[in-house]
Amino acid sequence: MAACATLCLTVLGCSDPEPPPPEVLSVSAAGGAYLDAVCPVNAAWDAADLELDRLRLAAGRGGERLDARPLAEALRGVATASERAAEELDAASRRWPAGTEAAVESVLASLQDDAAQARRVAKLDADELLGYAWQDADVTGEAAAAARAALGLPEDPEAACAEREESGGAGGAGEAGGEAGGADDAGPAAGDPEPGNSGNAGAPEQAP
Repeated sequence: MAACATLCLTVLGCSDPEPPPPEVLSVSAAGGAYLDAVCPVNAAWDAADLELDRLRLAAGRGGERLDARPLAEALRGVATASERAAEELDAASRRWPAGTEAAVESVLASLQDDAAQARRVAKLDADELLGYAWQDADVTGEAAAAARAALGLPEDPEAACAEREESGGAGGAGEAGGEAGGADDAGPAAGDPEPGNSGNAGAPEQAP
């Protein structure tokens, strides 16, 4: 009996401890956590916008073989940043304030969808990339706007990320890519302030 008790105590002592309860974020802390997650996605979109512009310029000049590899690499960067942001928004160690959960979950879902789409689009050739229309850009933009409103963040995503960077946050994306880039039309990463307003595509509104 004593041996059994010792064995039972040993087994119980080796069991994993219960995880701590999730931290319930205040609205201000939640806004900062949200920006830290999504602002790097904007920086990734900014890089993709730049490569798209370069590809357009090369296509406009003509007489040279188009190299889509830099844009494809930038789109894979968008996918990686979006996946990382989705993981941060879905962290089990914290809980979003009451009244904000649905808005954050919508952004999380759009990040996952955009990551999958970016990886697919990165496999296209140059002509296909130039003519690609980003899918569900309006849905992504609406989700981001709703999350900003729920978390009390500025309406302008570029300003929100810049303020977060100035305050020492991890956002670091003052020039927002996917949500607040240039107003050019066409292409998988053409970032309109209002997604989907341009001719071929608008990059999804991926900023806060």
